[in-house]
Amino acid sequence: MSNIQQGLAYPYGAPECSGLIKQTAQDFKVSEQLGFTPTGSGEHLFLYVQKTDLTTPQLVDQLAEQLAIAPRLIGYSGLKDKQAVTEQWISVHLPGCKQMPEIQSTPQWQILASDWHDKKLRVGTHRSNRFDIVIRQLDGNCANLQQRIEQIAQSGFANYFGEQRFGAQQDNVEQALKILNNRHKNKRLSRHKKSLFLSALRSELYNQILSSRIEQGHWLQPLQGDALMLAGTQSVFSEPLDDTLRQRYTELDLHSAVSLYGTGDSRLQDQALAIEEAVLAANTALRDTLLQEKLKRACRANRAIAHHLSVVYTAQKNEIQLQVELDRGVYLTSLLQHFVDCTAG
Repeated sequence: MSNIQQGLAYPYGAPECSGLIKQTAQDFKVSEQLGFTPTGSGEHLFLYVQKTDLTTPQLVDQLAEQLAIAPRLIGYSGLKDKQAVTEQWISVHLPGCKQMPEIQSTPQWQILASDWHDKKLRVGTHRSNRFDIVIRQLDGNCANLQQRIEQIAQSGFANYFGEQRFGAQQDNVEQALKILNNRHKNKRLSRHKKSLFLSALRSELYNQILSSRIEQGHWLQPLQGDALMLAGTQSVFSEPLDDTLRQRYTELDLHSAVSLYGTGDSRLQDQALAIEEAVLAANTALRDTLLQEKLKRACRANRAIAHHLSVVYTAQKNEIQLQVELDRGVYLTSLLQHFVDCTAG
């Protein structure tokens, strides 16, 4: 499979220029925003760690080795890029420990802050991520860049699952269909691998449904039969559309909810449901595999908000400096694809 985001519809059109990201680790900086303050007491030591050219699991393994504990006693909220400078929270379960243990920083990671908390850090706990990146070697038409950024700031961007969801070779969907439908030959499939496969299948269907909505012109207003999701939450409700709801949608207070397919009845009706059913009918293998695995249907907002978005284009350097804060679960690659194609290289 080629890059998973190629072929998807974008609400403001395809990007008119291209560029390269992650030319150096310093070009891609990410800082995790926890969204709450540790209590200051408890058995879990929270560490705010900066790492470079290191995956989160590699960081966990190195920290566990230093402390002579099992890696399972270490928690984190999200996986952070390897080829980048990233800051994230890590929790270490140290029952009976009353003071900060001696931890030796390395050239690849350093502890920036620490505190105690009463609970382990779980996946998906953080509120958001802040990005500060450089896009280099721009090519194509950058004349309309500012207009595109203004459109994104005003009306959000398509909340597609990014390429990371589909594997390093972008083949998780094909692998999932092959392996999950031949379970008798693959009895040793791990829980982690199965979760990755199921996520890829649901993400692919979600992306296709959202792309179909955008292709049909349903972006600036909600659609008849939509379920609506309150911005920044997972709260979903269904009400007949009126001027108040349409205004809240325009103000980015509400989004349309798109199905993450699984068992159970859809919250959608009318035209919104018809679009989803058409995509499901065209993808029976994905649909039937998810039903066979008995995942419960869920929802994801059709739009994401680029908080504090700043894009500075420097023609002399032929580069873009971008700063933005994205809610947990929102992909930077999906935002970038709205105005600059960074899929090459």
